[in-house]
Amino acid sequence: MKDICIAREFNVTMKSGYCLRSSPTGKSNESKVTVDFGVLESYVSSLELDLGYMASGLFACEGLLRNGDTKLDGSVTFLVQNDTLLSDNVKALLQDLVSFTLKARPRIRILKFKAKERTPASKISHRYGSCSLFSGGIDSLSGITYAQENIGPTAGVFVSHDRMSSRVDYINRNFLKPMKIPIREITIQRAHSGLQQMRGLLYLVFGALTAKLHNTNKIVISETGQTMFLPQFSPLDEVTLTTHPALITMVKYLLREAYGMDFEFYEPFANLTKAEVISLCELKSGIPSTNSCITTRFANQPVSHCGCCYGCLVRRASCIVAGVKDAQYAKDVLTKDVGDPVIGGWRGKGISPSNLTDLQAMARFARDTLEGRTDDFARLKIESFSKGDLYKRFALDVMSSLYLLYDKSSEGRNSWARVFFDECMKDKLVTKDILENRIAEVRERKFQPDFNFKI
Repeated sequence: MKDICIAREFNVTMKSGYCLRSSPTGKSNESKVTVDFGVLESYVSSLELDLGYMASGLFACEGLLRNGDTKLDGSVTFLVQNDTLLSDNVKALLQDLVSFTLKARPRIRILKFKAKERTPASKISHRYGSCSLFSGGIDSLSGITYAQENIGPTAGVFVSHDRMSSRVDYINRNFLKPMKIPIREITIQRAHSGLQQMRGLLYLVFGALTAKLHNTNKIVISETGQTMFLPQFSPLDEVTLTTHPALITMVKYLLREAYGMDFEFYEPFANLTKAEVISLCELKSGIPSTNSCITTRFANQPVSHCGCCYGCLVRRASCIVAGVKDAQYAKDVLTKDVGDPVIGGWRGKGISPSNLTDLQAMARFARDTLEGRTDDFARLKIESFSKGDLYKRFALDVMSSLYLLYDKSSEGRNSWARVFFDECMKDKLVTKDILENRIAEVRERKFQPDFNFKI
């Protein structure tokens, strides 16, 4: 059992356990945790900084857990300056957040650190209609322009913890600044590689803090419904909880405890597939500059996506159905076969059978959905949120991309994908008319964002 203290910039001595500091001293039981509000720094109070370190501290704890550096089986102690966060309700909410996202339940402790109160130099006078979470991905590029049109002037909120900073800066300069949409970048410590469930807490908290500084309580989350409510493809799968409704609700309660006010989280794409969101995007020329890959290692290189992870596959299939120009993929398994050369900086001379794992899972999920025989663990989640129609459209998007690659053109060369699609057609799971109608629905923008949908 190991206790963790999020000591941040405070000079405290730890008798035992693990310490997260802004400036680690080099000891084996210390790691880095930072919060830099960038251009907003002079407007930030102690409360915003406390909340920021709570979010980035738990994000760092997850990294330690996934790296095997420690376990979350003891206590997690937060040092704060603001008395508002010392309540039992805040502790209970943080414990529930950790339990929900990481399936761990450490004891949460919040201690007051007597330091000089941070007084903002001034208050931001400019008011925005909303703040939009911005990741540098396709969904956020599409959503930020719709927020501007539907809620009024918006500012993007980008939380930098990986290699996406220069990519977001490029998108900002070339596509968003001309529309008078600023990006507020908040920088924290470098993240653990791979999936991290605490990203949701991180983005939601910093989105709300930025909104508060800009005199609004409206935060726009432009993630697609198929990602928000994504079920496991198998019992052992780990799916992202970044914008899960339960997580958003817990964060909303935490913010209410801190500020005594309600924040509104808008989810205009909650009932849309990725293909529909891509088709809606008003900045399609910026799509090749966005990144959706599970790794951002090559985000700033010409071949920016691996091509075989779930994020890449959904993006690739959706861009095909929407008929828009996409980025380049190192292992484009949707079109290339095992043994074909890998391009770009990714390892491997050729595509391997293991690179097809996520493609096979996605395709089989699509078939199961259309046949109405998804496994219980997937079906129950879909039904609990009443998203049956959404996932049927997603399944048709997958089939439509295969139809365009393996029937209407000769671009598709993946032997497994060809056999899979041919079997679906032979079994009359789908027809050309059904798929042509689905492609037309997407490209003609039949499904629109809903700005009345919020938590």
